[in-house]
Amino acid sequence: MKKIAGKLAKVSGHGSKVDSQTLYDQWAGRYNTELINEYGYIAPFITVDKLKDFHLDKDIEIIDVGCGTGLVGLELHKLGYSNIDGYDISQEMLKAAKKTKIYKSLKQVDLNLDSFNPNKTYDLLICVGSFGYGALGPKAFINLLKLVKSRGLIMILMNSEPFISENYQKYILELEKQKLFAIKSIDDRNYMSKLERPGKLIIAIKS
Repeated sequence: MKKIAGKLAKVSGHGSKVDSQTLYDQWAGRYNTELINEYGYIAPFITVDKLKDFHLDKDIEIIDVGCGTGLVGLELHKLGYSNIDGYDISQEMLKAAKKTKIYKSLKQVDLNLDSFNPNKTYDLLICVGSFGYGALGPKAFINLLKLVKSRGLIMILMNSEPFISENYQKYILELEKQKLFAIKSIDDRNYMSKLERPGKLIIAIKS
């Protein structure tokens, strides 16, 4: 089984301390090639494929949090969704996403900031690969919830290692006790076909 290296290694493992904006700005040009060709990155496909279970209207408003180069947007587009906005911390990643011509709006946003206050809410929030060491932390869940309409769908795929080591389950359950959202499922999914890369696919409904 292939081992991780390069930029992926820098965002892997407990204690990774990186400046996400700088790292992803530097990575944008080779991100798709490295993740897809070298590691078999299938997280966007796994997450969007799960969306089929919900039979949502194709005209729903979608926010792709941590949209990166637009891989999730491309998968959504294949299913006929076209009303998609994207947030990312990296301006270079946003430039790459813009080239897909899929997103209606793209914005540079740091969702770790307590001051975050969106001017729009969405029917579906999808966040793939943005939670983890040196990236979004557990407290960013509050900001994600701000982006979702009541009864809106939330789909998050993240690496299992920080989910376990930083006790995301406890934090999520506390938010659920506050009736901020309802967890529908937390499933184990390996999200790289050429690498053992366990992930957690979290599905929830905003209260």
